[in-house]
Amino acid sequence: PRTQGCIFTSTLPAWSNLNLQRLAEKIKSALVFAHVRATTGDTATSESNCHPWQYGNLMWMHNGNIGGFDRIKRQLQNALSEEIYLSIQGTTDSEHAFALFLNMLDQPRTRVEFTYQELRRAMLDTIAQINEWLDEAGVDETSLMNFAVTDGQTVVCTRYITSCDLDAASLFYSSGSEFKSEADSGQYRMVKANKREDVVVVASEPLTYERSDWLAIPTNTLLVITPKLNVHLYPIHDKYWNPHRRQLTG
Repeated sequence: PRTQGCIFTSTLPAWSNLNLQRLAEKIKSALVFAHVRATTGDTATSESNCHPWQYGNLMWMHNGNIGGFDRIKRQLQNALSEEIYLSIQGTTDSEHAFALFLNMLDQPRTRVEFTYQELRRAMLDTIAQINEWLDEAGVDETSLMNFAVTDGQTVVCTRYITSCDLDAASLFYSSGSEFKSEADSGQYRMVKANKREDVVVVASEPLTYERSDWLAIPTNTLLVITPKLNVHLYPIHDKYWNPHRRQLTG
């Protein structure tokens, strides 16, 4: 039977964390979430505020920030079920966004997996609800909502900004038959030995020097990776959607 994912978090920099290096050498998994970033705003540096977060079989992380979050925080908390509200351990806008996402799902703690349509719908509803509250509060600060969630089988990511003109924080993906290091240089690259897609990597920046291996996800777009590793892109059609926006290229 499937088990819940395991999370390792630390407030130490990843490049000098000896425990992380030791674990990374030994752990194997078919699906890995990794998040390295600095704190933003007035958020305290603590393990409870470190990404990713987990609830039942769902795991979540966020690159960006919700502008004016303090002006909608109480409203967001009041909208949550008691169980989900009590699960919040930290103070970040990211964890609260996860709680709101969970609140959009049916029985998020006990279910083992979800359809990608359910996760996609909940993600879109989460962004829409946050935007509605920000509008009601008169917040004009830009929000960057690059969210990622998985149930261990499906992955849903967004590249999103509350602007019709600006680019969201970058997000790329690469797929192929194998992601491996070269014996001579130690550098990783995506190998495309056949037409099968056995590996999909999503990252804020290309992880290899082969820029042609990476495709930029357009701003205000939702990406789905299905359990069969099919990749689908869906434009987020709301008031910030702009089909003529200048897009980042890979």
